[in-house]
Amino acid sequence: MFSLLIETIIAHLLFGNAHSYLDLKLDIRVYFVLFVVALALSNNTILYAHNFYQNDSSVLYTLIKQFEIEKNLALESQYANNSSYSIHSDRADELFHKLASIRKDITENSIFPNHYDILLSDLNWTTKALVSANIADESLREYGLSTGLDPKMASGLLNMSVDMIMKMNETSATNMTDSANKHSMEKMTSMSNNQSASNEGNQENKVVKNLANYETSVAQAKSLKILFTNYLQDAKLENSTGLMPIPTGMKISAIRELGQGIDNLILALNRNASVEEVYSIVHGQIHPNLFLAFSLKIKSD
Repeated sequence: MFSLLIETIIAHLLFGNAHSYLDLKLDIRVYFVLFVVALALSNNTILYAHNFYQNDSSVLYTLIKQFEIEKNLALESQYANNSSYSIHSDRADELFHKLASIRKDITENSIFPNHYDILLSDLNWTTKALVSANIADESLREYGLSTGLDPKMASGLLNMSVDMIMKMNETSATNMTDSANKHSMEKMTSMSNNQSASNEGNQENKVVKNLANYETSVAQAKSLKILFTNYLQDAKLENSTGLMPIPTGMKISAIRELGQGIDNLILALNRNASVEEVYSIVHGQIHPNLFLAFSLKIKSD
């Protein structure tokens, strides 16, 4: 994405239509802004979460999608006699009450899955992209909770830099005594040796401390993939206008990289990657490409 931006700037300035001096100066200013944005988003060591301006529809449909996810997880857990059933069920109830407070016409008999896809398809590209960005954020937050982070710290993942997360983990690791490390290593080695070959693919799941949060995180990432495939992958894009006009070619490339980022998120969650890696995928691959492809507006605060 970053290299494409540089190529676009050079090609436009060297081979674009003839411009007056003032037009050329405007082009330079516009692409300089794009250059700075891309530079900031491409450097994971100083990467920060993105806080996009929302609209009423993006808030509503994000809640609907979250409700659907928790309701489905509750049903699956109940069928499998899973201990996380009550957690997912309680969350579904809480989300339903939030929805009912926003939309008075929503009742217990409302069947979202039958209408959600039809209604979402009628929304503009910006709103669909915002819902996708919100689901990606929620997947990250839930994953943080699944690894043992407290709610405040997990929510902070949406505003913290990767540097801050790494320092947090380094501090946590430093506070562990050598004996604790040794005991932990011996325990992990013992577990590994006793694990049957058929269960090798699930060994990393032992790092999950809160199963319900992990299930929600994975389900949200899969839901994000469906949203992308059904609504964003084949979006009809045009050159944007305004202070930062983004060429269609760059938007098409951003959508392609967005799809790859979502796939990377699912893979990372499945193998229990580090929080830093999941953070970098959401805020280094998913959000920036949503921003470029669909001209989302980032809050300055």
